[in-house]
Amino acid sequence: MRIMVLISISFLVVSLLATFQAAPVLETCAIEEPLFLQMGIRVDDGQSQKLAALLLEVRKECLRATSSCLPVLETLRLAVWPHVQAETNGSLSPWMPGWNLEPIFDADAQASGVSRLGTKMAFRHIFKAAGFTAYANLQQVTTGLRPQSYLELCNAFHSTDLKHRAFTFVRDPISRFISGYAEIDYRSRAVRDWPIFDSLAKLLREYPVGSAVRAAAFFEEFLRSGIDVNGHVRPQLEFLQPLSGCSLPMDFIGKTERAEEHWAKLFDMQNETVPKFDSLLALHSHGERDEQAMKTFLASSAKYMRALCWLYLGDFAVFEYELPNECRQEPMQSAVAMLRRVSLSGNPLA
Repeated sequence: MRIMVLISISFLVVSLLATFQAAPVLETCAIEEPLFLQMGIRVDDGQSQKLAALLLEVRKECLRATSSCLPVLETLRLAVWPHVQAETNGSLSPWMPGWNLEPIFDADAQASGVSRLGTKMAFRHIFKAAGFTAYANLQQVTTGLRPQSYLELCNAFHSTDLKHRAFTFVRDPISRFISGYAEIDYRSRAVRDWPIFDSLAKLLREYPVGSAVRAAAFFEEFLRSGIDVNGHVRPQLEFLQPLSGCSLPMDFIGKTERAEEHWAKLFDMQNETVPKFDSLLALHSHGERDEQAMKTFLASSAKYMRALCWLYLGDFAVFEYELPNECRQEPMQSAVAMLRRVSLSGNPLA
């Protein structure tokens, strides 16, 4: 059977600026603590309650792709940044979420054919979360793929008279960061027509390829700039915000770690039967050596892992990934635990 699919595999790019703040104290949050207190969720640590309240707001706005998603992500970045500073002894300013003004490279597509239930589907590609593999699997059940921009995709998705469903896949934040590093490092060495990597290439050139010191230099630059205009290491929640005034809220969010199971579940929701998900299709890796180098660096001190956990806290909390052992500290651990005890109506997580 053939299924109509709108696929967004957008090479989103970010322009990120940087500064630093002081001690790790949560001053403000988007919503009030009493919601948790009314539910009988009590934690002695007031910071945990404030942080959980903010994460709850992030989950509500970003999973629904509202115009408030970006502002609340900015609030979260400001709230966690002092903790990042404390772990890294830094003195830079936070680079903020958002889209840059550089051209966006798209590989969007629309497939012809309609399922027997008349359901149109839109796939939102989050970088380093098996996007090309999911695309290749979709090719097995679709025909007539053609390129589209994000705005064309989004507008077409909402203008259809058919039933429609938007979906995406996410990945463990630390695993994704390591993979993103390997790809960016590879491109900084091998891709000649990507000027966004020029300054990074000059920085990393001083260190041996595949070395932990090279990974450390990348990590330091990541803290300073977020690696500028690149989506491979940006938090996954940022891919869910509206773009160009068009919102594409997700109806289903699967996990790459359980891709076969969640792929089947996605189509079961529509009473569709499709071939088993093939995790080897379109698989592209940019170097186990580079990935191992970053793993070695992160293992050299728990503070580096904790800094990443703070930066990716929204992804850990909203997409329900377990915190690494190094990050199971307060107020982070209790905040994540509290969020998971609050149900969300229409939660798209598989």
